[in-house]
Amino acid sequence: MSEVKNGKMAERIVLTGLTWDHPRGYDPLIAASEMYFKTHQVQVNWTKRSLTAFGDQSLENLSKQFDLLVIDHPHVGEAAFKGLFTPIDTILSKENIVKMSTSFAGPSWPSYYYKSHQWAVPIDAAVQTAAMKYTDTQALEWPSDWQAAFQLADRLRSTDRWVAMALCPTDCLCTFLSLTASMDSPIMEGDTEFLNPEVACQALTLMAQMRDKFHPNSLEWNPIQLYDYMVMNKEIVYSPLAFCYSSYVQMNDQTHGLQFGPPPVINPVLGGAGLAISSNGAHQIEAAHFAAWLCSAAIQRSVYLNNHGQPAATAAWRCAENEHLQRKFFNNILPVINHAYVRPRQVGWPSFQTHLGEKIHACLKQRRQAHEVVKELSSDYRRTFQH
Repeated sequence: MSEVKNGKMAERIVLTGLTWDHPRGYDPLIAASEMYFKTHQVQVNWTKRSLTAFGDQSLENLSKQFDLLVIDHPHVGEAAFKGLFTPIDTILSKENIVKMSTSFAGPSWPSYYYKSHQWAVPIDAAVQTAAMKYTDTQALEWPSDWQAAFQLADRLRSTDRWVAMALCPTDCLCTFLSLTASMDSPIMEGDTEFLNPEVACQALTLMAQMRDKFHPNSLEWNPIQLYDYMVMNKEIVYSPLAFCYSSYVQMNDQTHGLQFGPPPVINPVLGGAGLAISSNGAHQIEAAHFAAWLCSAAIQRSVYLNNHGQPAATAAWRCAENEHLQRKFFNNILPVINHAYVRPRQVGWPSFQTHLGEKIHACLKQRRQAHEVVKELSSDYRRTFQH
């Protein structure tokens, strides 16, 4: 595409980007890109993919189609191994990278650092938290452990109300990882054995209690489906552990909104999203400059947050004006994300985590014995990662 500049035809730079299909993942990018075009004359066109594809879809073909890709941090190992992305530290100055490295909530920045390179910049920060109906936050205490969460579930049932979880396969995976990390037995990058079998069995047994005591639809829900149900219905009061969404505290009618707070685990799984530069792109320098601009404090706390975004920059989380609008969301969640567990990023992990989530979900639905499932998972893990 060309335009006239100083009497000559100049090529207009057009970048293509891929993000996830939710207002939080799409709307802020559209608004920010419109602003960027006005100030930098670089156009960024965005395409959406589903939330499930965001966590599970292979990036190999996608990196050939797009200049910019919004990714989940567990994919950086395979992307690095296959050369799908250009590390942003090879394009931007060292001074800029050092400054950026201390600008984001929790371990968001290092979650995209792998094999001595920065493979993406954080644009969205999230962690598994608890959620409660806004109208109940004055009357109820946030359960500090699982025993308290189960006791709350029992009390609520006497009034035809529920505690609920998001336990679809992807969220079964993340709940299991949060539990084992908080039991001081996390799966660590490079481990050749799965987990301490006793700890893994304890986690699965605890998840079986969730299945039995929490809302019967929990095994079918992801966080968005759970929160949509919570704000539209009165029966679910509390969710102990699911990825947080600031958009659910911005309800016009406070009686339907949610408040997010500390979960009954110490090391919940880190979520969020990063923006990576395709190694196949024709305008990698321009793509990197856009990525750095997008994750800057000035943009994150203004146009990004004001268009349904959930920023990654700590400055946006600590902005007093935003905090007032967000009903203490960021203030409540910052201590939680600072202790978040970062999932492994090594080659083979994305496919294994999908398998792990599906296996745990099937275990809960079929009411299988925990020790049998752990034995199978240990064998699957060794087959994947022992060479």
